[in-house]
Amino acid sequence: MTPRLPLLFLAAISLPLSALPAQSADKPETGIVLRLLGCEVTKELPKVFLETEDSKSEVFDLPSSAFTAPMPVSGRVVALKAPGNDVPLSNIKLPDQGDSFAVLLAPQEPTGFVPTVVRLDDDSFKPGDYYFINCSRKTVVLKLGGTEVVVEAGNAVTSHPTDPVHNHHYIVTMSTRGDSADKIFASTRWPLNQPKRAFVIFFTQPNGRVTYRAVDE
Repeated sequence: MTPRLPLLFLAAISLPLSALPAQSADKPETGIVLRLLGCEVTKELPKVFLETEDSKSEVFDLPSSAFTAPMPVSGRVVALKAPGNDVPLSNIKLPDQGDSFAVLLAPQEPTGFVPTVVRLDDDSFKPGDYYFINCSRKTVVLKLGGTEVVVEAGNAVTSHPTDPVHNHHYIVTMSTRGDSADKIFASTRWPLNQPKRAFVIFFTQPNGRVTYRAVDE
């Protein structure tokens, strides 16, 4: 069934506090912090830890419905690993600028994750903005009120809706791009006053259809 629930309802899903990782006991001098999110919803949360050249976090569950609490790291090159396996699941390279980052981890076959790093202390990423990440195999076309956004497979785009209806909400449609026409897979309304930044993840279901889910910062 095509999802038609408001974005804020979808983003309200959260994990129990016990699923969020504890911060590392070693306080980094750099002041860099990460918040992690798994793009794929799984029945069992993967157990992972973060490792830099001179520090290692505690093992934690990688959540997929809410970001982890801010986790300090001591450098800008970070390996995500599983307990008992020294081969990294993902190598995370942080930008030279900024100290606060969201890391969204899309699954990569056969095992591992492809990281998307978003700087959270960037003034250009404003409240009410949406960060779209396309983990599906198709191009996604968005109509955000009066704004059209195209997100190629494997890419990410930041945007903001325009032209609200009655100064109250935006009409939003999501489509997959085809050879002859775009095929709508979602149509909904988003509130005008969204006080938070949100991340919208597109993915392919087992039946081959593209759908989405949203998580607030």
